[in-house]
Amino acid sequence: MSCTENESGPFVVFLLPATLGCLTILLVRRWVFTQVSTTSSTAISRRRKIIKDPLIKRPIPPVAKMVAPGSKKTSGGAKKGATTPLIDEEVNNGKRARSRLSPTKSSAPEVKFSDSPAPPKHIPFPYIPQDGDLLFESMNFVFTLVATGLQFLNLYRTMWWLPHSYSTQAMNFYLIDPHLVAFIVTIISRRLLLSLSLALLRRILAPKMIPHATVAARMFILGVVLGVLSWCTYFIMLKYPPFKIFYLCYPAVLYFICFGVDSTPFLELHKTEMPLMHSCSHDPEQIHKEVEVLRQEFNLRLKKIVFNSVLGAYYTSFVPCGFAQPFVQYDVVAAAQQTALVWGTLCGRYTAHLLAASATDAPHRAARHLGRWRALSASGEAGDVPLWSGTRVWARGTRVRCALGVFAVAAPTAVGNPADVHHIRFYDAFSNPAKLLCLLLCLQLSLVVMQLCLLFCSFAWHHFVAVIILLFINYYTLFKMARDYLVAWKVYKAENMIQDKSGPTSVSQ
Repeated sequence: MSCTENESGPFVVFLLPATLGCLTILLVRRWVFTQVSTTSSTAISRRRKIIKDPLIKRPIPPVAKMVAPGSKKTSGGAKKGATTPLIDEEVNNGKRARSRLSPTKSSAPEVKFSDSPAPPKHIPFPYIPQDGDLLFESMNFVFTLVATGLQFLNLYRTMWWLPHSYSTQAMNFYLIDPHLVAFIVTIISRRLLLSLSLALLRRILAPKMIPHATVAARMFILGVVLGVLSWCTYFIMLKYPPFKIFYLCYPAVLYFICFGVDSTPFLELHKTEMPLMHSCSHDPEQIHKEVEVLRQEFNLRLKKIVFNSVLGAYYTSFVPCGFAQPFVQYDVVAAAQQTALVWGTLCGRYTAHLLAASATDAPHRAARHLGRWRALSASGEAGDVPLWSGTRVWARGTRVRCALGVFAVAAPTAVGNPADVHHIRFYDAFSNPAKLLCLLLCLQLSLVVMQLCLLFCSFAWHHFVAVIILLFINYYTLFKMARDYLVAWKVYKAENMIQDKSGPTSVSQ
């Protein structure tokens, strides 16, 4: 069968070059394998080719004369503590194994004695993803804004669904003071404005300019917020009695009591560039300083949680009721319920963000070094018990005496002061942070269960809508707390198992 010119074109263009390429590849591979097989099997690298055959025996160097310890006749190298030359060679499958003599300083094994007990062992805490500052502040702003709208709905709702209703809207918007709404929105958006400004500055500026730009942004945002608040307060004073202005200024008095004149807590929830760290020092004085720093940081976070949750619930739920029109009649119980639910939700959100499992790991490690004391009953032999000293690490079972009586170490190690209440509380709180996280999880779960009960008991449509919206954010907080608790429980359970296997030494005085 003959092929025409048009039919032979594809064969020449595609099949013939492909066939020639395959044959060329096969020939190259065969040639490479042939070259490799001709080389020695022991030639693993190019350096092995220039080394002599290891099977050829070389003359064994003279063996150094072994001298018993304490003998006066020693070689010069032995006097200096140097290692003696090779004394033996073995050939095994073409490989030479050389054994050397150990330094002849002393033939007896070196034994180290230490009076201090073994330090506690830590295991690395796994990474748990957390919401960034911008995401957290955005979600917080949306939630508080919705909570404000729900409270205004409780106050100024209408019967818009009735056939003869004079209103076609769900609320009487003309009764809401716009300056009051601007005041509330400015208060709840202050941290979001700063977070947006800092995120924008980090994208457009060089890293070396970020510290100066951050300070400038804080001052600018603070000035804008205070200016808007003053402008809104002026117009509110023109419409309401003077004593109602105290409703707006009351949180400011609480702020100065908690934080003083520092403006940082007002604009920032916490500084992410300064995470909690643990130095893992074995110096008792250094441990005391670290515990004091972590204790103050924990107290500061608690104050921020309480203040910010109260501030958010106050301005979004209480202030609209305080500035309601005098002729408006509303359900006081429903308004109080809304305020309590908003406060509980904000408290849970701030707690899950500031007291996450990763934030309790550094205090836990410090508490392990701090240790705990157990009070003993007074006995006549108390004079033989040593006096407690803050410069020494005490082992488990050690008894000491101080101003309050006789105490014994109830942990693998202890450096804390038996008479210091702060040390006792710090150890009780962070010796196992999973218990603290479990308590927070139970509180959040109880809040969700209570909201579910209110949901089934609600008959008014605006109560139903308020509880449904608050449940969404509480479910998210419940998930974060449950995840932190499960991870912390697994980690600290494994750490306790490792600590128990290490066998802490029991020493008594």
